Amino acid sequence: PIYEERDVVVLSRIVEVREFPIRRLTQYIPYPCFIENDANAGGIAEWWNHEDHENMVYLSVQRGVGGAVLLDGVRYMGHHHHSGEFGHMCIVPNGKPCLCGMRGCLEAYCSTARISTDLGITREEFFASLEAGNPDYLAIWKEYLDYLAIGINNIRMVLDCNIVLGGVLAQFMEPYLEELRARLQAINPFHSSGSYLHLSHYRTWSTCVGVALHFISEFIDNV
Repeated sequence: PIYEERDVVVLSRIVEVREFPIRRLTQYIPYPCFIENDANAGGIAEWWNHEDHENMVYLSVQRGVGGAVLLDGVRYMGHHHHSGEFGHMCIVPNGKPCLCGMRGCLEAYCSTARISTDLGITREEFFASLEAGNPDYLAIWKEYLDYLAIGINNIRMVLDCNIVLGGVLAQFMEPYLEELRARLQAINPFHSSGSYLHLSHYRTWSTCVGVALHFISEFIDNV
């Protein structure tokens, strides 16, 4: 999370910083800078390119799992700027430890580290072996999709809007989208087809596009 009012990155477990002053990054860059949470930036990009331009949730799945809530294109940040931290909803009480210090978080089960770093391979190697029919990886992937479906369904139950799946996972998900939608349909009590779930348009570029849109909007506003 980033507090713009205080100009600090509040916490990032992945790079192990807390209350990190943004100026310590930007003072070395001789150009206009805009620092944003990656999932929030990705959400802005996907909403901008989304057909309906209605309320939308962006779920970013990579080493960290996060997201953004877009209400008519405006980010809902919450009282403490914690809105969209979907990776830290508990899906398994007393489950696997998470980097946040808690247990059973969605991130502990659906970080892309589960299908790469934890296995000592790359994501590309995992999906190549999965396509080749590796039975061990098939079992891991089935469990992974089960947990991912629980997380996505929880978000849908609370916000009842379209959900866009992004982050690095999205670039591998095209062949498995219907399989994931089928899981969503099976666990939704309102008989939803799962068609509310979409893949990111920009895949791994969503964050870059979202930050670029900040400068584009700024330019248009000042023309």
